[in-house]
Amino acid sequence: MIDLNAIAPLGAFALLLGALLVWLSVPLIPAMMELIRPRDATPLNAVGNDAGRLTYFADSFTQFATQEGLLGMTVPARLSDGTRVRAHAHHSPITSSDQSVTDVVVLMDSEPLPDNTVLERECVARRSTRGSAGVTYRALLGQEDVLLGRDSAILRWVHARGRLVAEAGTRLIGRATADESITLATNVSFDRLESGVVQVSGNVPPERPAMATDTHHAFVPERAVSMGPNYWRVTGDLTIPAGAALTGSVIATGSIVVREGARVTGSMKAHRAIRIESGAVIRGSCTARGRIDVGAGSRVSGPVISETDVYVRSAIVGAPGKLTTVTAPIIRLMPGATVYGAIMAAESGLTMASAQ
Repeated sequence: MIDLNAIAPLGAFALLLGALLVWLSVPLIPAMMELIRPRDATPLNAVGNDAGRLTYFADSFTQFATQEGLLGMTVPARLSDGTRVRAHAHHSPITSSDQSVTDVVVLMDSEPLPDNTVLERECVARRSTRGSAGVTYRALLGQEDVLLGRDSAILRWVHARGRLVAEAGTRLIGRATADESITLATNVSFDRLESGVVQVSGNVPPERPAMATDTHHAFVPERAVSMGPNYWRVTGDLTIPAGAALTGSVIATGSIVVREGARVTGSMKAHRAIRIESGAVIRGSCTARGRIDVGAGSRVSGPVISETDVYVRSAIVGAPGKLTTVTAPIIRLMPGATVYGAIMAAESGLTMASAQ
């Protein structure tokens, strides 16, 4: 005969044990889902969503400037809050004795400001403007093209409705955006950049169509574990040989080297560093905990994201009409570096004549 009094404690213990096992398995659910339906190496489809819309301040100030009449035929002497407005033009320029200007400034024509002028309030450039050397702008809104002279500084943001050009020694603190393009000389420091195309002047690589994958010999990583169709995980370092084509995406627990002329049709993720050599093409994203070095003549279609630093030489990231992002604490761009989209340097961004 079954003792019901003995079963009751066993049932309670089994229920408690089951609840404990479920609770312990909760942290493993994401890993199990990744194993069943891998998404770890899927190309990212966002452009700096973590940083918000980079033109937010410029758009807000444009609306404010319109309401205050700063973009009309005549310029008011004061804003609605009493702040003075100062118009700078060829016939009534700001002089070199006024090196620190506390008024809101409207540049009425292309007459440059005196060297080393400091603008403590916002500035509106009604026409294409060529800045003088050493000018410091709190914020600058350009209705057409903006050229910042050597050793200039932007303290908060700058936006050009046309092209933005920064000469050597310029410091772009905060946000620098342009509707058409951004061109940087060497020795320009920056935080966040965004435009249809951002280039460092120099030997810009030509836009050549990438050769079809079937012109390369197929490559499958050795010691790789298949995580799904065309998706591998490699323990240790991985080298993709010159002229080879890897169809799909790969994760390596070490570093990844893509040799000259190789192709990867998917994305790459490395727990250490990634080095992409000349002529290599990556159709997806590149993500690494260590440095990502995008070599001269190479191309990456998707985002380039590192937890430490990114070096882009005379290479192309993104494509016209397919904007992407380069994100890292430290970013270094060499002459010819071309990025379609946004560049986010959390700690230090700099254009350099050559890698150190």
